[in-house]
Amino acid sequence: MHNKMTVRKALTRAGIFLACMALFMVVSLIVADTAMKHPGEAAAFRRWMQSTRDGWLIWRLALYALVAWGLWKIRHAPGFREEFRWPLLRISVVSVLFIALCEYAMFTGTGA
Repeated sequence: MHNKMTVRKALTRAGIFLACMALFMVVSLIVADTAMKHPGEAAAFRRWMQSTRDGWLIWRLALYALVAWGLWKIRHAPGFREEFRWPLLRISVVSVLFIALCEYAMFTGTGA
């Protein structure tokens, strides 16, 4: 009985993951199609994003600070078991590396 529940959980999670990926692909294709049909507006939007990049940086830094505060609160919450310390640290380190990579791509102009 336990194996059936484990398989069911795994298949459910895989299905949810695939559905999310399909939704992301559909939205991406719609955005790309719209940008190809309206190149002037897409270029204007890109210029606007470029001209307001400092504001977007402040917004992203605020979000990063909020996530860091949340992780700190989780780590210091009553009832936080010590066996969760290393997995939480691994998640945090991978997240910081991903954020650093994304920010590097934004500032070198290779992303977008």
